[in-house]
Amino acid sequence: MAGSAIGTIADTALNPDFNLAAAVRTLAPYLRIAHHIPGRIRFKIDTAVLQEPALQGLGDEGLSAALGAIRGVRDIRLNKLARSCTIEYDTGTIPAPAWSDLLAGQESPAAAALFRIIEEKYTEVRHGQL
Repeated sequence: MAGSAIGTIADTALNPDFNLAAAVRTLAPYLRIAHHIPGRIRFKIDTAVLQEPALQGLGDEGLSAALGAIRGVRDIRLNKLARSCTIEYDTGTIPAPAWSDLLAGQESPAAAALFRIIEEKYTEVRHGQL
């Protein structure tokens, strides 16, 4: 991977063909919620995600950097051996049901709130503010 992880994310997001909603839909089938209490969620990650062309450019550092820069996310921990990702988040910013609703493609106010937060970060990346 050439350049920094943030640079790779920015390059991917700046691609005129990049579709944020499609990227979320692409990633969702590879994630399963293993444990969730409001403010902390742990995902199990399917190793098949490594073969997904749309996601290969991010890498684990890029994913951590991208998620960690999202408003309301306090901490990200990736565990490659366990194939898991733990996210600590502010429930005042990200409603607890948002994660499962967004991954399930369920249209709900919580999922819409999380998608808007992700979209804000995407917009910052597209405009060189990251």
